[in-house]
Amino acid sequence: MKIRSMALVSTMLACSATSGALAAERAKSSDAASAQQDIVVTAPRAQDKAREKQQSAPNIVNVQSAEAIDKYPDFNAAESLSRIPGISLSSDTGEGRFVNIRGIDGNLNGATYGGVVLLNTNPGGTVFGSGRAVEFDTIPTGAIDGIIVTKTGLPNHDAEGLGGSIELTPRSAARLTKPFVDGAVGYGYEPAHDHGGPLNLDLAVGGRFGGGSKPFSFVVTGSYREDRRGFDDIEADYVDDSGLTAASGTPFTALQIDKALSDIQLRRYNYNRRRFGYGGEFAYTPNDDHQYYIRAAIAGYTESVLKNRLTYDKLDGSALRVDPANPAGYATTTALTIKSTDEEETHRNQVFVVGGRDTFGDLTLDYHGAYSRATFKVGRNFGATYTGPKNVPFTYDNITNAEFPALAVTNGTNVNDPSLYKLTKLSNAQERAVDKEWSGAINATLTTNWIGNGDHLTFGGQVRLRDKIDTPAAQSFKLPTSGLPLLGSAITTFYDNRYTNGPQVDPAAIQATAGQSTTTGFADNLTGFFAAEENIYAGYAMYTTTLGKFGALAGVRVENTQATYSSYAFDQNAVNLGLRVRNRTYTNVFPTVQLRYDFTPHFVVRSTYSTGIGRPGFSQVAKPITIDRDNNILTTGNPDLQPTTGNSFDLSLEYYLPHSGILSLGFFDKEFDNYVVSRTRNGTDTVNFPGVSVVKFVTYQNVPSAYARGIEAAYDQRFAFLPTPFDGFGVGANVTYVDSQIELRTGEKRPLPATSKWTWNVAAYYEAHGVQVRLAAQYVGSNLFGIGDTAAGDVFQSPRTTLDLTSSLEILKGIRLYFNVKNLTNAPLRIYERDSSRPIQREFYDETYEGGVKFKL
Repeated sequence: MKIRSMALVSTMLACSATSGALAAERAKSSDAASAQQDIVVTAPRAQDKAREKQQSAPNIVNVQSAEAIDKYPDFNAAESLSRIPGISLSSDTGEGRFVNIRGIDGNLNGATYGGVVLLNTNPGGTVFGSGRAVEFDTIPTGAIDGIIVTKTGLPNHDAEGLGGSIELTPRSAARLTKPFVDGAVGYGYEPAHDHGGPLNLDLAVGGRFGGGSKPFSFVVTGSYREDRRGFDDIEADYVDDSGLTAASGTPFTALQIDKALSDIQLRRYNYNRRRFGYGGEFAYTPNDDHQYYIRAAIAGYTESVLKNRLTYDKLDGSALRVDPANPAGYATTTALTIKSTDEEETHRNQVFVVGGRDTFGDLTLDYHGAYSRATFKVGRNFGATYTGPKNVPFTYDNITNAEFPALAVTNGTNVNDPSLYKLTKLSNAQERAVDKEWSGAINATLTTNWIGNGDHLTFGGQVRLRDKIDTPAAQSFKLPTSGLPLLGSAITTFYDNRYTNGPQVDPAAIQATAGQSTTTGFADNLTGFFAAEENIYAGYAMYTTTLGKFGALAGVRVENTQATYSSYAFDQNAVNLGLRVRNRTYTNVFPTVQLRYDFTPHFVVRSTYSTGIGRPGFSQVAKPITIDRDNNILTTGNPDLQPTTGNSFDLSLEYYLPHSGILSLGFFDKEFDNYVVSRTRNGTDTVNFPGVSVVKFVTYQNVPSAYARGIEAAYDQRFAFLPTPFDGFGVGANVTYVDSQIELRTGEKRPLPATSKWTWNVAAYYEAHGVQVRLAAQYVGSNLFGIGDTAAGDVFQSPRTTLDLTSSLEILKGIRLYFNVKNLTNAPLRIYERDSSRPIQREFYDETYEGGVKFKL
């Protein structure tokens, strides 16, 4: 079998195909007729129903209900996903953003919302710049009704999902039996930078009407969460010069050569994120054989960002020597600068779908049309540079304590004096990225009974028409000769009172100066522009049979992809060579065989073979150039990239316990061809980075083969057999081990990028008699974050362990008071180069406290 391409997230299909198909696939359930009424593959709101859905599935899935999501203090869907076995969280700015499934990064996994494809908002914000991974932090937990993680895809699912695919379920009107009103109101405190918040508001309303059987039903939902996260960060770049010679003539030790820095950056961040989610569904169900619906959902956030950065630069000049007063440290000179960022950006996902289901005897048809849209808009991004004194005597020691290096200006210069700095550069940037897709599907499920009782043949066709474009723009200013804004007072409590962040830039004064400066206005940044069209046409067939305790599903999916990628080309002098358009067409075949055996009503064994594909990222293959002057990184694509393909083998054993408990053990082996990785090298670029001594150049390449093999285990049990009041105690835990390998450089093998060898969750809880308390720990192991030309240039994320507390007390029926504490361990986001003794980034976020009331009426 030859698999040469991939197909994105037509899993949207699940929207209806899986209604009839699910009934077929779960024919062992005595409630098949009821199952056929599902208009989308949904995660039930109650955890016991979610566990039943997981048990009866023909393939390997994990189902998490809204009830389970509510037991954690998670801000967004990414953080909720990280509680599921096999899922690891990628965090940024203090919140979870992307997720990996079984060690495979988010760019290679599928995502749907209510069965419709979710798209990427910010193409430049994903891991390795792929522009495909869905930012799950755009979706507040209050906007979802449950989660299904599919680890072995079916033919009626899109083929994308080398690690798996994720379905976020909105609240559906289809199964309502009575009116409801659910909601939450909460507020809290974020100690870092002494901020109030988060503010949390959730409301959902639904009901039925229409006389008689009340065939009409509706649900309307709204969610809003605002937080003001502040944190401090130390970043650094190393000299990495093996021939380093001390200016004093005293030779450096090997350790000192290894740890010498070219700069130290003290960064202070303030983020104000306003996350929203709202939508609804209207359904008409005249009888059990017919159902029609429309649905809309919108989610995202607007984020305002203020950054202030004090940099001790040019530490690697001719004055670098061993510090006479501290042989473990360095004496040198430095150039002082203050830089700031004032940015506002909006991420938005929108999903609109209309569909239905009709049953005619043994034949069920389901169908839908949908429109999915993701947008990223930067309204402003002011960057200001204040140049301070140069050749200032300076000492530092990052060897005695690499986490908190000792820094000192030794000639009495007061780095906190605003008058030392002058505004020398001012810029602004805007960006608009739009990712949109029209799609449609029709599916048929025929009850055949050819082999066993209740067998089903399911077949269908799908089409997805996707357009994606990114249009950045930049603005430069000629500053006035006088009246330039001065810096404000210094922040001397930086990094838990260890350092100063220097004088602060006034964002209002910077915007006013921009208005008074000479400018030619915004100019399109053609280096970062790209446009893409991907049209996918798919058909599939699968057969599901049940013979006593044995069940089997076999099928095949065929996808044809027709794609066009466009971007501008430039020479080494940044001269525009014109628009380049690249066309690609390919067809892929994806077979699967999935077997299950029910040893007992509670003990299920599954064995599966499945296939999948992951296209290269849009910006990876379109070859735009991204210039990150804030971090001195230049990234360029590779138009010759091939898609990644994979074959997966799985074996799972699942024992279902009372009170929604489970004991499970799973084994998986994923074999990949043409795995796409990023490559980084250091150098100089006088055209794009004048005066910068070290620039990181990033591009992408295919690696012929790779694998990810591992084990998943989960245990969750409430000890209801204990006498009252101890019957509420319970334990939940899951662990995933991934052994992965890829040859990054000739003869040198490493774990897959972004893949942690170990991830785990452990929770101790009490849930009974109106009281709920849960203490939950989470661990994400070290993983490869960036790939250099040599092992010395590889960048890693450090292991991270977090601890969260949730609690609630029922004061009246349906009304609960709650109190949560997030990140009790104050776990940092830490990134290092080559080995853990060379940190290049350390961010601390502190705890977050929240309390309020939740109601279900």
